[in-house]
Amino acid sequence: MLRALKNDIVALEYPINHFISQCIRNGEIPYWFNTWGMGFPLQSNLTWGIYSTTQLFFSSAFDYNMYALHIEFLFFILLSGCSMYYLLKHFLIRDEKIAQVLSICYMLSGFMVGSTQWLLYVTAAAFLPLVIASLLKLLQAPTVRNALQVAICYTLMFTSVYAAFNIISTYCIAAFLLLWFWKFRNHKNLILFRLRYLIITAAVTAALCFPCLYFTLELLNYLERGNSIAADTSFFNSNYLHPGALSSMLFPFTSVKMGFANTEGTMLNTYTGLFVLALLPVSVWLSIKEKNRPAMLMIAVALVFLLISFGDFIPARNAINLLPGFSYFRNPAIFRSYFILSLILFIALVLQNRKLSDIISEKVFRYMLWLIAAVSLLVLLVNIKSLKNFSGLSMTGLVKNISLSQTLLISSVIQLVIVMALITRIRVKKWSAAKLIFAGDLVINTLVCTPFFSVSSYTLPEVNNILKSEKGFPVQKRNPDDVPVTYTDQKGNAWPNVNIFSKEVAVAESYNGPLVLKSTGKGAHRYDGLVVYSGGDTANHSINITLQRPNHIRAEVTAEKAGQITLIQNYYTGWKSYINDNETVIAERGIPGITINIPAGASVIDFRYRRIEVWLSALLVHFVIIVFGMIKLREVIRRKRIRSSSPS
Repeated sequence: MLRALKNDIVALEYPINHFISQCIRNGEIPYWFNTWGMGFPLQSNLTWGIYSTTQLFFSSAFDYNMYALHIEFLFFILLSGCSMYYLLKHFLIRDEKIAQVLSICYMLSGFMVGSTQWLLYVTAAAFLPLVIASLLKLLQAPTVRNALQVAICYTLMFTSVYAAFNIISTYCIAAFLLLWFWKFRNHKNLILFRLRYLIITAAVTAALCFPCLYFTLELLNYLERGNSIAADTSFFNSNYLHPGALSSMLFPFTSVKMGFANTEGTMLNTYTGLFVLALLPVSVWLSIKEKNRPAMLMIAVALVFLLISFGDFIPARNAINLLPGFSYFRNPAIFRSYFILSLILFIALVLQNRKLSDIISEKVFRYMLWLIAAVSLLVLLVNIKSLKNFSGLSMTGLVKNISLSQTLLISSVIQLVIVMALITRIRVKKWSAAKLIFAGDLVINTLVCTPFFSVSSYTLPEVNNILKSEKGFPVQKRNPDDVPVTYTDQKGNAWPNVNIFSKEVAVAESYNGPLVLKSTGKGAHRYDGLVVYSGGDTANHSINITLQRPNHIRAEVTAEKAGQITLIQNYYTGWKSYINDNETVIAERGIPGITINIPAGASVIDFRYRRIEVWLSALLVHFVIIVFGMIKLREVIRRKRIRSSSPS
């Protein structure tokens, strides 16, 4: 809350959430985004949509500003840690301290730190452990309620994350169930009994996800990028995890300055904490020694995800394009989130019957810490010369001009100090202190990376002032050609999509990305009026716009002769036009907008966007999720009351 989040989360997530919040507060259904690229429907899970219960909750609960954005962001960061703790403690690990440390390793992993500008990545990390936990609970105790819980958790994930995570996660769930059935293939009664509840889960999940999926597929036909993108090799494999970036598993700060072609630092951080790193060789050896097949399978899965995240360095990423859906999204480095998840689950499977004190008191573990200390010291000595380059640098200058050698120096010092503190605490058997140091290691390395990955030099009040919102939906006074979509402040920093906050439709592109409708004018046409205008030989029509809301635009028109008028919005299924309350045919549906024929004389023209089937299906999904959530909350409260009232 001291410094504002930056980049895409402010340029994309914040304006859309703010828009949805404004719609709800002004009696509008938030399913047509009128200021985004001349109009865009909010009905899918490709980016943002009204089917996400969590997104609609935060937009409804707050008059959405930068503080609300930070609260939502922190909620999902904490949820990722809590959901991982729930998964580990209830299904994999007995020792609470190990579960706590591993949960923090997940919550503050390099993927989370690098993904702070993409809220849809963070939500994926938050929901995935819940989906896994609910599925394991169903397999352990097959009941209708547990079947519904799996369906609810999956729906929350399906509607609230970047679509690629849904594709990957669904295939992983299917593969896990096939392995589970194979493991118990000789227990037909057990399989048949659970299969009934899995069918119930699948049916309820399909019913809850179907509306969002259906309207997502509908939207694909209208998008600039509604087809496979694998043919564009360079673009498809951009934002990959370079193998050389694996050094960030020990020195996470170096990821901010690694200069690999066709990728960026946010995709290179794979840090999981010193606890996981020190345990990894020991855990591999123990899993082989004890013939722990689940653990060995999990480390193999982690390795597969790691190889896929390398992009076109090896053929693994392109090979999985044979499976439907994988050729539609890029950013191979997002697979590293599954690598980190699998790595933590592997450690948990190895340590499930052990205690933290027993693990860190082992000589092998201490040898690993000494090895990490030795490597850190060596890197420090190699890069000690870069120390002189720090003189005279301000914090801002350091963020902008720091070198890779300097990041290595800083990171090696941090890790050396932390490791030595760990060794001293372990030698005197201060297990609780060691646990805090393991957690502190992740906190410190997260804070060091935040100026580069997460936060800007602006405070939250400053950003709120720069992106000051016009309340409600006033009638636009400026020509769409004259509405700026980018604001450049006194520091020379550009703020995109500012027309969303002024509630003005603009012709200029406010978002340079593929998720825009094919019919977008993209500034190729010159508009001679306001949002509703007439052109050509009918340019002398008198047009007075009396209402301009996202789903309804009304204009009083006086025409000397019959002609045409145009609404500056993309045509999409759901748009209808009316003349004096009588529906009329839309004459043209492409660039530059929605055009209708009007008669001579005075008329009241209405353009309305209505998709009642979208809104009703979204409300039904939210109702089911909220009711189930309230029932679960009631059960938790009742259970705690029973425990607190029982005799000690």
